[in-house]
Amino acid sequence: MKLILARRVKLWKSIEWINVMHDVDINYADFRKLDLNLLVAFDALLTERHVGRAAERLFIGQPAMSHALARLRTLFDDELFVRTGKRMEPTDLALAVGPRVRAWLQEGADFLLREDTFDPAHAEGLIRLSIPDGLEALILPSLMALLLTEAPGIGIRVQPLAVENLASALDDDEVDLAVVAVDLPLRNWHRRTEWLRCGFNCIYAPAHLQLPPSPTLADLAACDHVVSSYRGDATSTLDQLFAAHGLSRRVVASLASMASIMGTLRQSPLLTIQPDLQLGHLLDMQGLTSIPLCSNPPVEISIGGVWHHRHDRNARHRYIRERMGSVVRALRAPAG
Repeated sequence: MKLILARRVKLWKSIEWINVMHDVDINYADFRKLDLNLLVAFDALLTERHVGRAAERLFIGQPAMSHALARLRTLFDDELFVRTGKRMEPTDLALAVGPRVRAWLQEGADFLLREDTFDPAHAEGLIRLSIPDGLEALILPSLMALLLTEAPGIGIRVQPLAVENLASALDDDEVDLAVVAVDLPLRNWHRRTEWLRCGFNCIYAPAHLQLPPSPTLADLAACDHVVSSYRGDATSTLDQLFAAHGLSRRVVASLASMASIMGTLRQSPLLTIQPDLQLGHLLDMQGLTSIPLCSNPPVEISIGGVWHHRHDRNARHRYIRERMGSVVRALRAPAG
């Protein structure tokens, strides 16, 4: 009778230990002493009831499994599995803690090994974007149409930021995703993807400004320019292009709004050089002409997205990146 009572006390204490480990805060000093691989071995033994087959299941040798069983017996202070003919039968303690061990392993596998499922139709939340004004009018209408159809619970908030402030805004979690069309100094923890490369078009009003059918860079440099810059200055890839050919252009206005630029061109002998995108699809181009910018070598810009790597595996963030990329890439498709 004393032996039976002693075994029951031992069983109760072992089960209590498992419950305590599950229900209260972890004592990390004690937790470091545990080898969680032993729980994997325990589950395999409980499933197979055979040391050799359990070893095969885990792709380890039988001696290694026997060693794991010995360590488990020490850890639990119980035989756990006793030989009965060709099988290893679990003790009462092994049967009692088995479901809890399996639950731990399953929860760990779900947490560490499986990708989060993502259903756009039921997703909710707010995505904060930074998009230059010149691209916002091209991107947002199509992006919002997609989201309202596929993910109506996801909202968008857009805030244009100066290039020099983007990295800090990403680091401080003020912006989730930035659309950029300039070289941006990034840090090791930033991610960048390219969605589109494109050249440039020269846009002007023939009623106010005359240009040859295929103007040279010198012809363009002789014109007064209006530029698009949400930083408020005229430094750009284009200025570097002119400088490389010993030229410079005179910028008479730097405007943040593409609509304002087009309105200004219709009334003044000015020229603007803009990315070769579907401007005419969304902006009023009445009275304006657009011709390709020709240079040797050709000049292009890269339009892409930048984000902090903390969002790499966020399913909602990944979905927005993919949809944003599809919208930007479509900007080169013929309008209509």
